[in-house]
Parts: sequence; C-alpha cells; structure tokens
Amino acid sequence: MSGLDGERRLPRLTAAARASLRDRAVVLRTAARNGCCGGQVRVPVAEFGPPVNPAGYHRLEHEATVWYVEPDLLASAGRWELDAVGIGRWRRLQLDGAEALPATGA
Repeated sequence: MSGLDGERRLPRLTAAARASLRDRAVVLRTAARNGCCGGQVRVPVAEFGPPVNPAGYHRLEHEATVWYVEPDLLASAGRWELDAVGIGRWRRLQLDGAEALPATGA
C-alpha cells in the first residue's frame, strides 16, 4: 500500500525526521513497559531499520522510506508526529502524541 492511503496512516514528519529517513526503513511497533505496581502497557516506538521478522507488519512506502507498521498502530499513527533527535550515531526517532495501549492478554 502506498500513496495517499499510506500517507494518512503514517506520522507527520519533522524536517529532521524526513532527512534522517530518506532511503531508509523504519519500524513502528509497540514495546512492553512494566509499571511500578505490576501492570504492563505497550508503548508505541519508532526505530530505524526493518523489523527482524517483517511478517505480521503492514509495509507502506512513502517519500523514499519503507515503513513497517504493527497492525495495532495503523489506525492511530496518522495522528502522531515523528522527529529525529540526537547527533551522529546517537540519533534516534521520537514519537510525539502516541498513547500507550493495554497489554495483550490482560
């Protein structure tokens, strides 16, 4: 899937993110985070590069970037903003506006 349909499902990019992602892959996935009282949530994260196992991810292409998006994030990712922060090899991606999801199986 690509073009306008894919664009609506992807985060808005800052200028720094757009420059960092050109001709690269990025994965939008959830990462489990434990709470202080034993609870758990899944926090959306963005990382450079494709997932280890791309099966189960939606693959979208937009502006010379290949996106791999976890299905649970596809509906809400269009409301987020993606920025690239840091310098050199310490550069990382930061999602703004993303909300945690309930843990699976809870």
